[in-house]
Amino acid sequence: MPFRLPTHVVLEPGSVAELSRYMNRFTAERAMLLYDPGLAKTKWPAIVRAQLNDAGIAVVEFDDIEPNPRVETVDRAARIARRADLNLIVGIGGGSVLDAAKAVSMLIRNRGDILKYEGRNLFPEPAAPFIAIPTTCGTGSEVTWVSVLSDPISRRKISIKGDGMFPALAIVDADVLETLPTTLIAQTGIDALTHAVETIIGKPANPVSDVLAREAVQLLVEHLPSLVKTPANSVAREAVMRASTLAGMAFGNADVGAVHCLSESIGGLTDLGHGLLNAVLIAPVLTYELEAIREPLGSILPGINAEAMLKIIRDIVTDAGIPSFAFLEIDTNLYEELSVQAAQNGSNQSNRKTMSAANYRQILDSL
Repeated sequence: MPFRLPTHVVLEPGSVAELSRYMNRFTAERAMLLYDPGLAKTKWPAIVRAQLNDAGIAVVEFDDIEPNPRVETVDRAARIARRADLNLIVGIGGGSVLDAAKAVSMLIRNRGDILKYEGRNLFPEPAAPFIAIPTTCGTGSEVTWVSVLSDPISRRKISIKGDGMFPALAIVDADVLETLPTTLIAQTGIDALTHAVETIIGKPANPVSDVLAREAVQLLVEHLPSLVKTPANSVAREAVMRASTLAGMAFGNADVGAVHCLSESIGGLTDLGHGLLNAVLIAPVLTYELEAIREPLGSILPGINAEAMLKIIRDIVTDAGIPSFAFLEIDTNLYEELSVQAAQNGSNQSNRKTMSAANYRQILDSL
């Protein structure tokens, strides 16, 4: 699989406050700035707005993006952007905001609603320039070509992906984690760990994605526990933020697997957070797959076999205070539908272990 990353990536603490330095890459005059209500309570949207204004860009703000962003939210934002004739999209937030903003950037140059483009490379025109500014340490969306959205009508998550959807610029500033609650540092950090591990154990893994993913795992194993305990630790903060982006580069050029298949099906039906679900599911799903993934799982860290790697992952999850699956209180009557949706997920074919709906049901029944 060829490696591609057309996104210009800035990995530098303090870079959000220097965004205007990079705006000469664009000819835009009018931008939409997207974020969520939680981030609206922090200083970051105002800083980004001021930087865009300093670069001579007028800003329209959209701050109504929910967790697990809905297709109708994206369509509404795109209608506003089209009416205002905007030619740049800027998203600042976690994966929900970046995925929604990425979809909006595609829609303002393509007609119709977002459901029309579910799938791969179905839009005729490349997306408008999109600047991604992650504020969590797990999404990876700032360097990928995919947008994952929730469709409440079908009660599932959908993926829109295409070569024209990579962000033009990613500003990865570890300082933004100063305002991220510790629980979200833990959940999104383990989400990044899931991205990296599933990249390595999946069938589409390649030499470049492996190098990036292994570096991400090493950084997370070394620094995520410290960051969860001491969020003010700037060294750990920068390492974990860097790991998140490296993991995004990795899985964006390979794929994820069964953990994501199950977490996305649960998120689509229950609206639980993606990072939380991956953090809860990573250890039990990898344990279920162990015989099929033993070799690549045991190759991630030097001198660490598959069982030892699983123990490291379990310890990180436990030490981060991630709750058990039972804590999520998912109705067992949903298990069959969840299992079917997981098996239908586009990433299911990337698993080394063949995973049917029955396999996913076995995992759920065991939790």
